[in-house]
Amino acid sequence: MAISVAKYLGNARVETTHVASGQKLVTDAGKAFGGYGEYPTPVDVLGQSLANCALTVMALRGLKEGIDLTGSYAEIGEFEESMETLSVTKLNVVFHIKGDFDEKTRKKIETFAHKACFVGNTLTAEKNFTFIYE
Repeated sequence: MAISVAKYLGNARVETTHVASGQKLVTDAGKAFGGYGEYPTPVDVLGQSLANCALTVMALRGLKEGIDLTGSYAEIGEFEESMETLSVTKLNVVFHIKGDFDEKTRKKIETFAHKACFVGNTLTAEKNFTFIYE
């Protein structure tokens, strides 16, 4: 059984539906590639997936350590691409971590993001993570 179904709608637009929830995600090719640019590009979604995965594993692991990251968020920045290899070479993510943590706890949180994220561990692109504690 499919987890998601992606349907090409024409004009470089794809709508993906998560089967269990019915949640829809629409992507466009960027304007530079002939798309409308009205929705996120697939590469934008890649960056979002990386940030979501890292936040999720930080929060789950944090709960086991007694660390509450509620209210923390990530900003996905510009990415770098290689037109030669048609690949993303660098993704920039700034994590805003809510809480006053000592250096040892900060190191744990950052290690969770770097080492425990399935998406991040799958990507060969450089992952430039910045952590801001608020």
